Amino acid sequence: MDAGNSWRVFCEHRVSTTGWLPECVRTEGDRCWDCPLEDPAACPIRGDPDYFDYLRWLRSRYVARERLRVRRIGALRSILVRHKLPLHWQMVAKIAEGEFPKLFDSPESVKQWLVLNPAVFEPEQEGIFGLTEWQARA
Repeated sequence: MDAGNSWRVFCEHRVSTTGWLPECVRTEGDRCWDCPLEDPAACPIRGDPDYFDYLRWLRSRYVARERLRVRRIGALRSILVRHKLPLHWQMVAKIAEGEFPKLFDSPESVKQWLVLNPAVFEPEQEGIFGLTEWQARA
């Protein structure tokens, strides 16, 4: 793989996973001062406006996913805060289904969000989740 293609793969991966954009894409210009490529003249991105648009599209997808993630975690957290005690994931899913009908695909997706976000949700017993911040206070 040549340097140009590896730079594109690096950019695509980084934009898709972190939302990072190269300085030249963010400013739509020749600002390459913060670029890891040592030779701006050899940059495979600068002369390709379609690729600029593609990277911006990737970033917009990343931003949309992040916003949805924040909304889902916030919704689940608000249910637990309001009830002031740990709940079984099926109960959380039932409440979420009523209060946020379009936010989750299924009850199992609620369980997945609880399990995959241990920084926010603490498994207490089999299938029962509380908030991690409750454990910190105890």
